[in-house]
Amino acid sequence: MKSLLILISVLVLIAASGCSTIVNGKVQTVSINSNVTGAKVMVNGVQVGETPFTGSLIRSNKTVVTVSKEGYESKTITLDTAIEPIFWGNIIIGGVIGSTTDAATGSMYKYAPGTLEVDLAKK
Repeated sequence: MKSLLILISVLVLIAASGCSTIVNGKVQTVSINSNVTGAKVMVNGVQVGETPFTGSLIRSNKTVVTVSKEGYESKTITLDTAIEPIFWGNIIIGGVIGSTTDAATGSMYKYAPGTLEVDLAKK
């Protein structure tokens, strides 16, 4: 009985070790606005919508957004990220397993700011 209780406790600790992944998830809602309505919004080379855009993006520290429209210069931006504060607590509580989980899923990052204002210039 004691062995079973120890095993269950260890499994619960391992399952809960990716705190940022559990609390914040792998996606974040981001808004992208432009001075040009209806401009194409591409994220990492895939069209996700048009401006004004609000949608969920997978968290990563290498997300590239391109906003473009015919007759305007397109603009490409790498989204700025910050480390989620809960990640630091996860290192203390979850150790290597928790922090590795958060890093692998991208959940240790958050887009900061979560709203982009992109001005396109006419060609």
